[in-house]
Amino acid sequence: MKTIKHSFNGEWNLTFTNPYNNEKTSMMVNVPCNVEPYLVKNGIVEDYMPCDDEYAMARFEAVDDWTYTVFFDADNINSDYTQNIVFEGIDTIADIYLNSEFVMHCENMHIAYRIDVTGKLKEKNNELKVVIRSSELWAREHLHDMFSSSHGDCGSGHGEITYYDSQNYLRKARHQWGWDNSPRLITSGIIRSVYLEEIPPCRFEEVYLYTSNITENKVDLGANWIYKTNEKYLLNHKIRLSVVDKEKIIYTETKPIVFIQGSSKFSIDREDVKLWWPAGFGEPYLYTVRLEMLVDDKVIDTYEEAFGIRTLKLLRTDDVLEDGTGEFVFVINNEKVFIRGTNWKVLDPLASEADKKLKEGKALEEVKNLNCNMIRIWGGGIYEDEFLFDWCDRNGIMVWQDFMFACEVPPTDEWFCRLVEKEAKYIIKKYRNHASLAVWCGDNENDECLSWVNYFSSALPSHSVITRTILKNAVVHYDPYRSYVDSSPLASDKNYMQRGGAPEQFSSSENRKKMTHFQSETHFYPYPLNYSKDLRELKSIFLGETGPIMVNAAAVNQKTFEREKERCKRLWDSDYLPSTIVHQNDGYFTCWRNTGKDLCKRYFNEEFSFDEWKDYVIAINVLCAEMFKDIIEYCRISRWSKSGVLWWSLMDMWPMLFNYSIMDYEFNKKLPYFWIQKSQQEVCLMAVRTEEGGKINLYAANDTLSEHTVEYSVTEYDENLNSKVIATGKVLQEKNSSSLIQRIFENEKPSLWIIKWKTEGKEYTNHAFTKIPSYNVMKKWIKIIGKEGNFENEILELK
Repeated sequence: MKTIKHSFNGEWNLTFTNPYNNEKTSMMVNVPCNVEPYLVKNGIVEDYMPCDDEYAMARFEAVDDWTYTVFFDADNINSDYTQNIVFEGIDTIADIYLNSEFVMHCENMHIAYRIDVTGKLKEKNNELKVVIRSSELWAREHLHDMFSSSHGDCGSGHGEITYYDSQNYLRKARHQWGWDNSPRLITSGIIRSVYLEEIPPCRFEEVYLYTSNITENKVDLGANWIYKTNEKYLLNHKIRLSVVDKEKIIYTETKPIVFIQGSSKFSIDREDVKLWWPAGFGEPYLYTVRLEMLVDDKVIDTYEEAFGIRTLKLLRTDDVLEDGTGEFVFVINNEKVFIRGTNWKVLDPLASEADKKLKEGKALEEVKNLNCNMIRIWGGGIYEDEFLFDWCDRNGIMVWQDFMFACEVPPTDEWFCRLVEKEAKYIIKKYRNHASLAVWCGDNENDECLSWVNYFSSALPSHSVITRTILKNAVVHYDPYRSYVDSSPLASDKNYMQRGGAPEQFSSSENRKKMTHFQSETHFYPYPLNYSKDLRELKSIFLGETGPIMVNAAAVNQKTFEREKERCKRLWDSDYLPSTIVHQNDGYFTCWRNTGKDLCKRYFNEEFSFDEWKDYVIAINVLCAEMFKDIIEYCRISRWSKSGVLWWSLMDMWPMLFNYSIMDYEFNKKLPYFWIQKSQQEVCLMAVRTEEGGKINLYAANDTLSEHTVEYSVTEYDENLNSKVIATGKVLQEKNSSSLIQRIFENEKPSLWIIKWKTEGKEYTNHAFTKIPSYNVMKKWIKIIGKEGNFENEILELK
């Protein structure tokens, strides 16, 4: 007996009251969709995400009657099945009506809503109506207490502007209120699929699969299940569990059931199975786990799911002590794994458009091309479609999954806690059987946000009911074989009090000298002119976010430049202006430009006028690229005092002149892309300084489980492009290790080193600058790096 789905995706009617003339407006739309593209299509707005006006869509935030309507027939349904109408996602506050009868109220864009309509359907011409309310108006009924606060309250550090936002009581993507990486766009819509689901009376309702332990001799597996049936007696019921490798059954057991909920724990000889490994460590092997319910030896229902056999644990302490005691390391199948990865932001400000872009697969392929083994799903966005997890399962990419909270102090009243508890239960059950899912995390920077907005109060990170109780308990109850972190980065009460509330990298040097407890995982964003020194003094073990701050790589897309050209020209020589940390705000632009100006002056002794925009892009992009490169490579050679880097971030969410991403909205690659790609090669040679101002030496890192014989050479280019080989050698690099392989004499003047090596019949390259040369020389060196690395024709900055 199979569940049957009848899709309602497609053409719906949308009506609403136009805020400009107070008249009813009607249009046809294709669900799933957000409303904004159709406002443009019908000439109501010109641009719903302009580059320099964060309140361009403010009038539409108060539209309180976005009404979606569709008609359908139900003349061919199974009378003995249950009928549910399922909305996989509605953004956000909505009431649903079937044939004019109210059937559901919705308050959370992050979960599906399932409505039992059994016995309520007509054979012909059923009307399904969704009325989406204004989130902003609804939030006014749920005012903040004095503990709760949000991203908008933080200010920027340059003439701070603070204000309360409506987001705290709304389970809605945080980026919609505007961020440094997104426009302010508080949108509405039926954002995911809608369908009528016919459910048989006897079926597997829920299955949880896990690997509990792996030894040299065996693997221990388990399956927990819930079975729904209308049968009163179960005496003739049996459950058959099989592990299938393509068509071959490698394990099977059949046993009677005595209750509708049960579990099976079993072991398989280690030599009979292939494990699931992340990229670089081996094949991400997937089996099919099949559960069959038998009644009188006849199969009544079958459940199948792809399953990777692996254990994946995060060994961590809340703090790192002054002497280095502490831990934050991922261990898969009893092997430590150094994390090379990126932060994943939603691919478009509109969730329905982001979903389409995700399923094109291009962004995920870039994760693989960049030699990543992990992505972190940022808590300011959305829970991605399972398409992402299926892809990661097949490609060996581990997933760090934030719950959707970011830069806020959530409320703790009972109603809100129950809303979050329901969300957590739904999301955990949806994702938990994926081999790629590595860790659950309570939020993005909520512990840090407490210090930004509630410092000098008696509040402590441990007071967070949402992350310390609600979400943690949900993981324990519904995914007990998965690790959980309360916050990224987590601040223990002792660490929080010692550093005076400020993020560690912004604490004064004197304050840091007094500290004894440091974060084991941190978001490392030092001031760009000081980053190298701060990196080498950093106590934290794992960098959950990092990269240039207050300055970032510029887009290499002429269309994007033209979009922001007038603002760019107007503000080019402006001093710092007040900022709300929103890209559309002029103050945010002046912060970026002035920090970039300081960097160009320091390293190139150049200031670059607006007319020299293209030169400025080359200069700032290579400096940002070098920061990413140095952070990744320093951490790789410092294992296991450093255990991983998740740099910020992969892609721009919308057309932006500058942002922390290494690809723009249209997948154009900025220079940091190529630097990171080389620095993250599984077997990589790197020239790194372990101390600020110290000697630069050659290191090898091997992020595989096989030893590698590496033959290498280092060629030096001077400022006149004269070249000579300054080092050669051969080294056997042990598995899962890094080591110093040669000390090389460093010229006093700036030099470019091209590092080449060969292992297992393939050739690889990397580079290093001993010092930053003049700007004109740098352009020539970039060409050499591109030519030697086989990406010269892809460097858009030089075109």
